[in-house]
Amino acid sequence: MRARGGFTLIELTVALAILVIASGFLIVRVVGWSSRQALHSSARNVGNAIRVWRERARAEETTYHLVCDESEYRILAGKEVVRRGRLGGGEAFDPVTIPFTPRGALPPTRLSLRNQSGERITLVLGALVNEIDYQEAR
Repeated sequence: MRARGGFTLIELTVALAILVIASGFLIVRVVGWSSRQALHSSARNVGNAIRVWRERARAEETTYHLVCDESEYRILAGKEVVRRGRLGGGEAFDPVTIPFTPRGALPPTRLSLRNQSGERITLVLGALVNEIDYQEAR
């Protein structure tokens, strides 16, 4: 009987699976990658909350205020807190209070988020439209 050369399909599949799992762990551990992704995720979450509450202010004809300080934000109706949110670990806001009026007209506003690595994303809120521009500092 002649010895076969090469690998079986099962051996190749197992080796490929191990390689994929190992590379997945390596990618997550690359310095700065996961903290940058977390910062982007936090910026999107805050941007979505801003869109929702600006639209809600218009629909309900009520004024809400977004109050950001350190790693927490609050939506206020008068003095009552109607929603709270937190950023991920190591992320922080530049303190700011932004009004959402029924007319949707607020001065164009910038809201900055930063992480421990010093990376920063600025959310630029338009005055009359419910759109947000995300600007990443280079």
